Amino acid sequence: MFVFLLLAVTLPPGVTAVSFGRGERFKDAAGKEMCSIVQPLPEPAAFERGVTEISYGVALTPHVVKSASARVIAPGGQDLRVASCNIFTPVKGGFSQTQLGSTISRADKRPLVPGAYRLRITIDGHTAEIPFSVK
Repeated sequence: MFVFLLLAVTLPPGVTAVSFGRGERFKDAAGKEMCSIVQPLPEPAAFERGVTEISYGVALTPHVVKSASARVIAPGGQDLRVASCNIFTPVKGGFSQTQLGSTISRADKRPLVPGAYRLRITIDGHTAEIPFSVK
């Protein structure tokens, strides 16, 4: 059993929301691959034991964010692979990133190791870590 002290996490400027859940991939009318988390987990996010993949999405404000990165910090003993789920939206003057996200799974396709995980996001030089877990 894992217990988290829920501490208020201040999100960097330009981040409107962070969600965790099962990512669903689909193609839009133009054939471009898209992904979304249809049913986000409640906070603090906790995935069930035996889960083989997890997804996160960081919603970004268009025209505000200049650089964005994220990575999952996970318990050791597992080789993780990442499938990107970023979204870029046409805006006046070009494109703007409106979602930073990924689906994480083990390379050997086994369930993710139970324990405490963190999502480290860095937006325009400001960093925040959001805790989540696998039961």
